[in-house]
Amino acid sequence: MDTDVLVVGSVNEDRMIAVRRHVRPGETILAEGVQVSGGGKGANQAAAVARAGARVAFVGAVGDDESGRTLRAELTALGIDVAELRTVPGVTTGTAFIQVSEDGENAIIVDAGANSHVRVELAPAGTRAAVVLAQAEIPPAVVADAAGLAAAIGARFAFNAAPAPASLDEVPRGADPLIVNEHEAAELLGAAAATGTPAEVALALREAAGAHSVVVTLGAEGCLVADESGVDAVPAVRAERVVDTTGAGDAFAGALAAALALGAPLRDAAAAAAAAGSAAVGWEGARPPV
Repeated sequence: MDTDVLVVGSVNEDRMIAVRRHVRPGETILAEGVQVSGGGKGANQAAAVARAGARVAFVGAVGDDESGRTLRAELTALGIDVAELRTVPGVTTGTAFIQVSEDGENAIIVDAGANSHVRVELAPAGTRAAVVLAQAEIPPAVVADAAGLAAAIGARFAFNAAPAPASLDEVPRGADPLIVNEHEAAELLGAAAATGTPAEVALALREAAGAHSVVVTLGAEGCLVADESGVDAVPAVRAERVVDTTGAGDAFAGALAAALALGAPLRDAAAAAAAAGSAAVGWEGARPPV
């Protein structure tokens, strides 16, 4: 395999439920509509890599069901190499249930399904990639295998710690970068994040995680890039309209990995990622329209 970015991650069928506001515990509300589309953080990020103009291959797993066959065809149509997308017999494809309110905010519940069966089985001798990108929607052992493959082939390992792992022990050391939003950073650092400024939190997370670099996204405030030279703020790109925030973080991570693979310095890559994340809130669903 010869590619720019190798993505190891999840693929889901997204069931998006449009609501006026998010449901509260113990109540029932009526939906404004339901939409079914492709999702999963890994697949979304692979799509963002392709959209950014880099070659991308995907390591993941789907069930032996209609959803799995449909998602495989969708990823292929986006220009993603799916030779390492496994079909797991007797298991359902991962599913995400997403509430999206009128203001574009989302709340998500994920059934992992086949994503619990992702395996990294590529031989280092036959694999070439500039960046290996993984996320925390797959088992920690698989993330560790992805990091090990990156080291074996001399690739940069980028890790999007989303959703936030249970502890820093599940974050492979040496990520370059470790990508988190401000809430995930706080969860990983615990009490150490309570009194620090965002810049201090970014530096503390870099040290605690043993990462070469950290990128902390701050929503409308842009992002922070922390590495051995210090911390820099990268401004957000103003969105023309906000329809759905579901895929913004994945668009950011995928575009960041693509820019790094194509030779951009980290801060320039973060700026390109900010533009991609801003564009992503302008369409419904986790991926752009084909």
